[in-house]
Amino acid sequence: MSRGWKVAAALVAAGCAAEVVRRRRRGDWVARANRDLDVRDRVLRQEDPGTAGLLHEAHRLRELGDADGALEVHARLLAARTDALGADDPHVLVTRFNHAGHMWEAGDKAGALAAYEEVLADMVRVLGEDDPDTRWTRNVLTTRRNKAEGRT
Repeated sequence: MSRGWKVAAALVAAGCAAEVVRRRRRGDWVARANRDLDVRDRVLRQEDPGTAGLLHEAHRLRELGDADGALEVHARLLAARTDALGADDPHVLVTRFNHAGHMWEAGDKAGALAAYEEVLADMVRVLGEDDPDTRWTRNVLTTRRNKAEGRT
């Protein structure tokens, strides 16, 4: 077999191996997505049905430019989720992260930074350093801290 055919055969073999890995990863991703949907379904059953309405109302107010109104409604959502699921539930931690964002948009920069720091510490404790939500929170905190200090 000539050198050209050997190279072509190696490339085909590498492509086949890569496809196997992609399909395996896709299968893992689909299984994880299905598990996440099951968890979300269970969480929604545990919450008061009115919490979904609060979430949509806060989003609507934010889209209309009413940051203070969105912050007030989101505070009620956070309290309802905390009561239903407990303070260390990952969904509550993400809701706390979002609440800090509402604080930032309402103009309470110092309060938002403090809230981001608190939820980051709890995410590290509950979810771990390598969790995507923990990493995202750390990145947002760094970016917003830099903006508050005029560095960006």
